[in-house]
Amino acid sequence: TLSAVVALAFLSTGLAQLIGVEQAVETFERFSFTTGFMRFIGAAEVAGAVGLFLPRLAPLAAGGLALVTGGAVVQHAIYDPLVMALPSAFLLAVCVFLAWARRGELGASRS
Repeated sequence: TLSAVVALAFLSTGLAQLIGVEQAVETFERFSFTTGFMRFIGAAEVAGAVGLFLPRLAPLAAGGLALVTGGAVVQHAIYDPLVMALPSAFLLAVCVFLAWARRGELGASRS
């Protein structure tokens, strides 16, 4: 499903940020962010990815991931050629769609 694909994307980038993969460190340094902030964002992405698999949390997880991704769009637009913001902008749109599409699951009781 779309949620699973998005979750895997955020899980991979989040883990890369948590363990300090060189490319992630270089990107956050280029944006003038600390490695501590990079790890915070990585933890948020991993938590959001896990949340996408939990129906009652999925809308909130998608919304949280949209906020994180919105920040990435802004940073890429400021520091990189604008085309570099497109993947993040696409993920932002997908996260907003998922938050809206799964809003009925928010707080739904188990059957």
